[in-house]
Amino acid sequence: MVGAGSALVDPAPTPTDALPTPQLEGIARERREVRIQSGNATLAGELDLPVGDGLAPLVFIIHHSGLVTRDAYGYLAEILLPEGFAVFRFDKRGVGQSTGVYGCCEADDALAAYRAAVSQQGIDRERVFIVAQSIGTQHLAIQFAAFQAIQSPLGVALLSNLLGPEEITAIAAPILVIVADSEPELARIGPGAVTAHREQLPFGADLYIAEGAEHTLFDITDGPMDWSDPGWTKRYHRGAMAHLVGWLRDDYTLTRGKS
Repeated sequence: MVGAGSALVDPAPTPTDALPTPQLEGIARERREVRIQSGNATLAGELDLPVGDGLAPLVFIIHHSGLVTRDAYGYLAEILLPEGFAVFRFDKRGVGQSTGVYGCCEADDALAAYRAAVSQQGIDRERVFIVAQSIGTQHLAIQFAAFQAIQSPLGVALLSNLLGPEEITAIAAPILVIVADSEPELARIGPGAVTAHREQLPFGADLYIAEGAEHTLFDITDGPMDWSDPGWTKRYHRGAMAHLVGWLRDDYTLTRGKS
């Protein structure tokens, strides 16, 4: 369980920020609308399948805080689809095309969306990865046993990690932690968390510190982010995203459980 002392401010984009439509033409063979029942809300999700035949490894995304739609993570779909990964994104409750009232049940909603995602045709259930960002890392840790019961992920990437050494060991899977060098608690949520995971669990843990990045891993070497500028989606930290793709594509990771 995530302790109360682990909570950090999540300076994520606000509802008025520009969210450009992801450019998936030519890199997605299908963009499938999925509806998910979670309590009294119906969540709107989208499965993006890469071009090509056969089952695709799946990357399931758990959002950062705020009134976030699927398009906040469209840039990740643009990055991952050409690499052969399917991507599942969804609108938070009360946001975008999802019903319900925003502000509750986010961990439960993520779990319901995961259940729907791994049941979709076209994805390889033996090669499922979870990418959680910021407050999403806490939601995942709280519910990780339930996620495992649905489908144990091959690996978990914790972007803008908020989990310290005490909380991160709830995630019993290979992990990648990516954090910005500007984090005020970098030692705890970066090296400290990864060391604790390595010492207490047998799965393996990797760490990437993004130099010149703000909390949500966008590049600020040329100045602060302007979230009202639609071009913000192109300012993702290249090194961080390249490391994420490389970790996902690692032969050992991708073939774990296939022998």
